[in-house]
Amino acid sequence: MSLNVSPNDLALVAVMRRYFLVKDEVNDLKGRLEAARREVAEEISRFYDPRVNVAHAEDILAWHHLRREMDELMSVAANWGRGGNIEAHRLALEAAAVETARFPDSQPSLD
Repeated sequence: MSLNVSPNDLALVAVMRRYFLVKDEVNDLKGRLEAARREVAEEISRFYDPRVNVAHAEDILAWHHLRREMDELMSVAANWGRGGNIEAHRLALEAAAVETARFPDSQPSLD
């Protein structure tokens, strides 16, 4: 059985793999932040304000950055779903580069 997979489809696979890696990282970071917030019994609005919570500001800003990346990745995937070509999109290229770095011996087939 031959499976027809286009470079555009492979770009989607790379984007979605990156999305789920980022999602796991976001969930881990959020869990650590919430544990720290509960430990100090701080209200949500004060704890998650990086200007007020200098001790966790780097993690708070990282969480926001990762959430933004998730939104952008999902937007790229939605574009693919509407028939758009995403293989040249910056995030698809970055996701594919990460994928290649993680699995350097794997070569997808386009047969």
